[in-house]
Amino acid sequence: SFILLLGRLGHDRTFEAAHAILVKDRDDLSIPLLLEQLPTPKAFRDAVASLSPEQQRFARAYRSMQLEGSVFGVLVLQLKPQLERLLNLPPDALTK
Repeated sequence: SFILLLGRLGHDRTFEAAHAILVKDRDDLSIPLLLEQLPTPKAFRDAVASLSPEQQRFARAYRSMQLEGSVFGVLVLQLKPQLERLLNLPPDALTK
């Protein structure tokens, strides 16, 4: 499992997280980072209409950050190694 974070690049090269979503093993997530024009508000509404409420909130947060025009970042954080580190366990201790 992973946590996908959206945020801004802050001062001193720090990542300031603003939104997050949990991505499980079988979740399929595609975030195209293309250098093309953003969809119109109606096209965006139509595109996210079939998503779950949680995914819609995340998509809206993603679009909101795109529209702000600031530099934003996407960070993927793998959960297992972070939990092992937090719990002072050896590497791969949480692997079956």
